[in-house]
Amino acid sequence: MPTCLADKAQGQGPPWPHRVSSLFFVLLASLRSAPSQAKDSTGRVRSRSNPGGRFFAALLLILLLACALRFYRLDAQSLWNDEGTSIAVAGRDLATITRDAAHDIHPPLYYWLLHGWLRLTGDTEFAARSFSALLGLLLVALTCALGRRLIGRGPALLAAFLAAVHPFQVYYAQEARMYMLLAVLTAGAVLALTRLKFCAQSGPQSAPDPLDCGPAGAILDLLRHRKSWLALILLETAGLYTHYSFFFIVLILNLAYAFRLWRARTTAPLGAWALSQAAVGLLYLPWLPIAARQITAWPAPDSTTAFLPALAETWRWLVFGPTIETAPVIVPLALAALLTAWGAGRLWLSARRRDAGAAVLLLLWLGLPVVLMFALGLYREAYLKFLLVATPAVTLLLANSQFAIRNSQFAKRNSQFPNFPISQFPSLVLIALLLIPTGRALHNYYADPAYARDDYRSIAAYIQAVGREGDAVLLNAPGQQEVFGYYYDGPLPVYPLPESRPPDRAATEAALAELAQPGGRVFAVLWATDESDPERIIEGWLDAHAYKALDSWYGNVRLVVYAVPGRTPDAPDHTLNVPLRDAGTGDEITLLGYSLADGSLAAGDIAPITLFWQTARTPTRRYKVFLHLLDEGSHIVGQRDAEPGGGALPTTRWPPGEVIADNYGLPIHPATPPGRYRLEVGLYDAESGQRLRTPQGEGQVWLEPLTVNRPPAPAPIAALGMQHRADAAFGELTLLGYDRYKLGFAHRPEEPLKPGDVLHIVLYWRAETQPAGDWRLAVDLVGPGRRRVGGFEAEPVGGYPTGQWRAGDVWRGQFNLPIPADAPPGRYTLTIRPIAPDGTTPEPFETAPWTINR
Repeated sequence: MPTCLADKAQGQGPPWPHRVSSLFFVLLASLRSAPSQAKDSTGRVRSRSNPGGRFFAALLLILLLACALRFYRLDAQSLWNDEGTSIAVAGRDLATITRDAAHDIHPPLYYWLLHGWLRLTGDTEFAARSFSALLGLLLVALTCALGRRLIGRGPALLAAFLAAVHPFQVYYAQEARMYMLLAVLTAGAVLALTRLKFCAQSGPQSAPDPLDCGPAGAILDLLRHRKSWLALILLETAGLYTHYSFFFIVLILNLAYAFRLWRARTTAPLGAWALSQAAVGLLYLPWLPIAARQITAWPAPDSTTAFLPALAETWRWLVFGPTIETAPVIVPLALAALLTAWGAGRLWLSARRRDAGAAVLLLLWLGLPVVLMFALGLYREAYLKFLLVATPAVTLLLANSQFAIRNSQFAKRNSQFPNFPISQFPSLVLIALLLIPTGRALHNYYADPAYARDDYRSIAAYIQAVGREGDAVLLNAPGQQEVFGYYYDGPLPVYPLPESRPPDRAATEAALAELAQPGGRVFAVLWATDESDPERIIEGWLDAHAYKALDSWYGNVRLVVYAVPGRTPDAPDHTLNVPLRDAGTGDEITLLGYSLADGSLAAGDIAPITLFWQTARTPTRRYKVFLHLLDEGSHIVGQRDAEPGGGALPTTRWPPGEVIADNYGLPIHPATPPGRYRLEVGLYDAESGQRLRTPQGEGQVWLEPLTVNRPPAPAPIAALGMQHRADAAFGELTLLGYDRYKLGFAHRPEEPLKPGDVLHIVLYWRAETQPAGDWRLAVDLVGPGRRRVGGFEAEPVGGYPTGQWRAGDVWRGQFNLPIPADAPPGRYTLTIRPIAPDGTTPEPFETAPWTINR
């Protein structure tokens, strides 16, 4: 039986992110008790196990998990704008990289390193992102090393595990940007700080220094621990050359070291510290004027988010990352905040002075970047990624809280159960409550398109598939040239507009008039429009002079397709004078008539239609216009729903008595077979969805039917928009793929199906040779127990028999299949059995299963 392997993976997230809690229990079990002991012949106690070996074995398992999470589907998502910039900049020579970075908001070190990496590995998506993935692995190891020094071996392993599965770290370990390098340099600098040693000079009652103790004196300290000092100097300098936010980290290091001096009651090492920071300043001095210029010239963020929601959003990023919403995880977030505070408090209240220094260091590391972000007015969602540097502090404090629970009075009261970790039960429950949303956030990242990066790959593939002579590509933000050019290799001219900031209206409109060729199309790739075109010059001009046909989001980037007509009608060619009335509000709008700018249409074309409206009084509600092109089965083959004027002229702003000329581009699906199609138009309330009615009570006005001709070439597969690939061969015909969703929910195909619903099925076919006759099709709905619960028999494409097809033709057929009201809940599939002209039936194709619930 032919099967579609791609379908089995499509829409299903990886199962193992949901099992991270299971792996946690395994790791914790290996650490929960000290090694067993026995007495040798002399009576001395000897260990039966090697705790150091167990520690490194557990760490190896954690690193393998971290590696799997960071390299899994590394190139599954498209590069987004900034990643395209990274690869483009890194592809230049070092001198050019340095010069370009001097005019950017990012220093050059990451681009220098990526330049060398890409020379070794190539510039594929996987290669570019693998540099960050390896840095992410290093960050987990550094977290463990810091944990050993600050909170002990057991908590260090738990912290490393939490870092390995941290969605925030996984997300940016799969992005070709400098943020993971920034986090690694931060953790490395903190680790170097903890390795600096000096003696306390504070009397016989004083304990050693919080972070370690060594010989007294600044000069002797520099000489005997020069490796740690050198590492600190180099890591600080590298951090400053990686990102300007590293100044926050320098402040944290200085405050933490000052606290060490205060706790040790000594100022002897102050000279050594001052020399180290002077060395950092000297190494950064060549770039300091550039940094000052770029930081002060960069526009300040404009955030209107209230403080408490912004704080909750910030904490959600620090605990669960960007791929889960805040509201559903409020309770786990509150729990994480309590555990983090408890972990810090246990360190602070510990009798060992070392723990107090560790608590201050971790709290500064976690809290100061957040405090400075809000205090300096820098809060903005796009800037939250800078807090990646603080995630090791979060995992270390959370891990310490769990081991504090294990050492609590509850644990002591239950110490008589050596073979059952009842003392660990509260800790296991609490950590599991955090791992559940962690697993959900990882699942969302890998499998939910709502959290995917901007999909320039699909945009470029679509334009390359459907673009033709006379079309043009417009990039509203010139910075998109790198990432769009990475994917697009077609012949269409690409225009980056506007050419200046702020945009020059006259120059921009002149360029638009030049690129918009009559009879052609404009593919506008729009990103960050508030910054690049705040006055909406580009879209305003195109809405007035062209016909918007598609407006789709691909992450945070939009693809808007306009048809440029050969003529722009200023009066209706077809007079209608049909009033449309909203019974609830009394609003009435008259459709005076319409004009079709171009008469000859083929599959894949855009029908440019101008509607002429008039109202006696300004409507009180915002109404949307719909245009639907329907086949003989009332299935949609072309659709355009939008507010008038391309969304810029809502009905609540219509002047009474004025004639509104409203342009629409009606896209015809490229696999639409030739024939006559019905065309309906109407209005509906943008909020309730209720249609306005004609005097006869109808919710639409029928226009003259449109004739769709055979396209000059078969539709490219990339232009079909199939949900599921099949590639099932049946001799003369091949089933390329299919769509399956609840009727009316093409925009939300994941909508659950229930008994009594209508299943809408779209099948995509290709004729491998000229069909010898008319094929038929039998489709069965197969439910639990392999029982047939419904089905139908029809032509592969209704109204266009296969005997009229030509070799290479690509068409689609649409069908409705009612699900019986008594259909049992469970797993369902569709079985598709083509029937050849001679009555023979090739082996059928079965779709991927889905669930029907009560």
